[in-house]
Amino acid sequence: MAPSTKELIQLDTSATQPIHLQIYNRFKAAIESNLLKDGDRIPSTRTLASELAVARGTVESAYAMLLGDGIFESRGQSGTYVSSLLRKTSTKKLRTVSPPTSSRATQTANLELAPSISHVYLPGCPAFDAFPRKVWARLSGHRMRSLSAEEMRLKEPQGYAPLRQSIAAYLRLARGVVCEPDQIFITNGYQGALDFLSKVLKFQGESIWMEDPGFLLAAMLLKDLGANIVHVPIDDEGLIVSAGIAQCPDARLAIVTPSHHSPLGLTLSAERRMKLLEWASQKNAWIIEDDYDGEFRYSGYPLPSLKSLDQYDRVIYAGSFSKTIFPSLKIGYIVVPPGLVDACQEKAFIYQRGFSITSQMVVNDFITEGHFSRHLKKMRDLYAHRRELTSKALVDVMEDHIQVSSHKNGMHFVAALDKQYADTAVCTNFNQLGYGIHPISTWTVGATHNGLIIGFTNVPNKRVAEETAIKLRNSFIAG
Repeated sequence: MAPSTKELIQLDTSATQPIHLQIYNRFKAAIESNLLKDGDRIPSTRTLASELAVARGTVESAYAMLLGDGIFESRGQSGTYVSSLLRKTSTKKLRTVSPPTSSRATQTANLELAPSISHVYLPGCPAFDAFPRKVWARLSGHRMRSLSAEEMRLKEPQGYAPLRQSIAAYLRLARGVVCEPDQIFITNGYQGALDFLSKVLKFQGESIWMEDPGFLLAAMLLKDLGANIVHVPIDDEGLIVSAGIAQCPDARLAIVTPSHHSPLGLTLSAERRMKLLEWASQKNAWIIEDDYDGEFRYSGYPLPSLKSLDQYDRVIYAGSFSKTIFPSLKIGYIVVPPGLVDACQEKAFIYQRGFSITSQMVVNDFITEGHFSRHLKKMRDLYAHRRELTSKALVDVMEDHIQVSSHKNGMHFVAALDKQYADTAVCTNFNQLGYGIHPISTWTVGATHNGLIIGFTNVPNKRVAEETAIKLRNSFIAG
């Protein structure tokens, strides 16, 4: 006889690990120890939430992860079951989280891949507990129920036309980007945008400016595409354009994060923006503006985009719904200058024909019905609050050993460390507890930086903020 749910799922409400991750890990452990077997029926989300006295959305989050990992399988109205294919496809135990031990170049990638890392402190993740799941489920269900034969056949290499129209309207109001829908191309996230642009602009063998420190995964992708990365240092005003010109004046492309530098959080000054645009115009070079979380600014209004200042038509604007909706959606977009539209359309016809249309339809409905703008406003207020909770707890617990960045924007901040502590050692010790913070030293090659990249969007309350800060402090001691 199978044990009861309460025997299998014993929660620790005093633990730092979120409840949905505890449920996720308890089910995995029960399957590994054969307490649950292939084909066993799992309680509904409503039933389990009632038995555990937790919110139904919390259980739904855990079930979504287990379904996504192939551990559970849904059989429609029949219910949810332990996957019958689980042990047939592998004789190994279900994967457990271990701290990254790989080379410096792939540490961040390994953290991105691990499914059961705690979202507390994890950079780049929106607040999963605050996402309007019911609205999203209703929109998704409606689209799937009403999908016509024509829509089921539909392939739009450039992206779903109504969504491109909605993005154009949104960018005009929110980011100051004036463009036509024909200039917008839907991509498979930001990295999909870089991959697509490599087909258009032919990155192989070309020199590309990148900020140092800069987005690690983008640098890895560009190197793999055969580009020559020119690491350009930054200072308090952002990218040092004169340094880039001195190192490689004839670079084909510059990739920048002007509204919220990744990862330091500063903004590119107005003077540097104009110098960068002038250089691109003089050298016939392109600029990719990665506006990955420019919507989130907690003092004053969101800054205008670099694209909005571009009178030379040299800026390619790259946006994504990964930070504003959720990462696994994998929908990004680029806005290209008019002179690049034809070349992009030609390549899209070849390379973009298999892109899913249904998720684009749901995103468009989310925007046009007003949910997107309301969600962004709610998240700005929530993130401002959670940033203060997280930073105050760290400063109170760490005292003089840590200095939290003063930039009040984005979804993470950098905490600079006292020189006696190595950021890599601190991260290794802390991440052994199931977390996923990044050492900033792995994001730079030329400059000397020692600090932690800490996300704050999934720190739900003061208690969790303080308990997590204490665990981080103990990792300093261990290191």
